[in-house]
Amino acid sequence: MTTAPDLATRLSAYRDGELPEAEARAVAALLAKDPVVQAEYDTLLRADDAIDKAFAAMLHDPVPEALLQSLERAELAPQPANSPFPPRWGMALAASVALLMVGGVGGSYLTRQMAPPQELAAGWLDQVAEYHLVYAAQSRHLVEVPASEQAHLETWLSEQTGVAFAVPDLAASGLTFQGARLLVASGKPVAQLMYTDAAGQVIAVCFMAGGDAALGDGLSPLATRNFDALDMVSWKSRDASYVVVGPKGAAGLDTVAETASLTL
Repeated sequence: MTTAPDLATRLSAYRDGELPEAEARAVAALLAKDPVVQAEYDTLLRADDAIDKAFAAMLHDPVPEALLQSLERAELAPQPANSPFPPRWGMALAASVALLMVGGVGGSYLTRQMAPPQELAAGWLDQVAEYHLVYAAQSRHLVEVPASEQAHLETWLSEQTGVAFAVPDLAASGLTFQGARLLVASGKPVAQLMYTDAAGQVIAVCFMAGGDAALGDGLSPLATRNFDALDMVSWKSRDASYVVVGPKGAAGLDTVAETASLTL
């Protein structure tokens, strides 16, 4: 499959959360077991990040004189009597076309940046759920860094995600911390803290940078949703987004989320 001609298209759609659930799970499983595909996906993410940074830098550059002159000519040019555009729309239309042409990447960047926040939120939660379905089925390879290296994984994941945290103690909910993994969702690093209960069921606490500045020092209300065979409880702080993921029908996920929110 690593040589399939549509691989890049599928990875890009997976990156943007546009695949159907079944296909997204198949891609997540492939990424988990095929290092070549994972390397290609990492390359895609790096390229996308480079485009974002280049476009952001471009917004601070002075507008080229030639472009300004073109816009002025478009504004001053007489409009035909039957033109569908009001007189001053010529400049706005020309500016829009120029922006979409600059660098050849503006369109995709703007599309992603203008997506409704709820769509972006759903996208990262769906991707986390897909990862959980894959990794929760593992035993020997459940985590990248074991719980015995907790100090290291806290430092590592804080640096990678940009979110300072301490591993929540969820023993009161019957959960034992097993270790952690680093994921990627919506183009951002995501920490996945893995716990197991007495029956061996896997519960994960995941988070990434990017919350809701309007919350100030508070937290958003807990929100529940379902994904295939999973239940999820999510919330936000000013600087980060969080979710607890567990098997459908798992008892006490709200309590786990409330406890975790006091530590993370």
